[in-house]
Amino acid sequence: MTIDASAEDEADSRPRLSARAWWGVGAGLAVLIALSSWWGWSVAHQAVRWQDVGFKIVSPTEATVTYDVFLYSESPVTCHLRALNTNYAEVGVATQHVDPAAGKSQRFTTTLATTEEATTAVVNYCEADS
Repeated sequence: MTIDASAEDEADSRPRLSARAWWGVGAGLAVLIALSSWWGWSVAHQAVRWQDVGFKIVSPTEATVTYDVFLYSESPVTCHLRALNTNYAEVGVATQHVDPAAGKSQRFTTTLATTEEATTAVVNYCEADS
């Protein structure tokens, strides 16, 4: 009894995608590319970006946060900061006004008063003043 090698190869091969399946793959890729392009364009046109650098818990009622602010417009910016406890509850807030006349890239260290001991302090968000 002999086994034909070509018959064995055909049995192990995967079925090919139909034309309808290829259209679905193409449409899915087109949607993915469109969403990625939209997200990239929206991020590239922000007036301000920020980067957390670090934080320090000074005492049970005080924390500091250090962060960089990068300005991409000539309008003033306000950054909103927050301190969080172990349950991620907000235990302190502060705002920092940023003047674009001081430069396009600025580093700040801001103190936050807290209602109880914080475990972290971060920039919540920054926005251009209207």
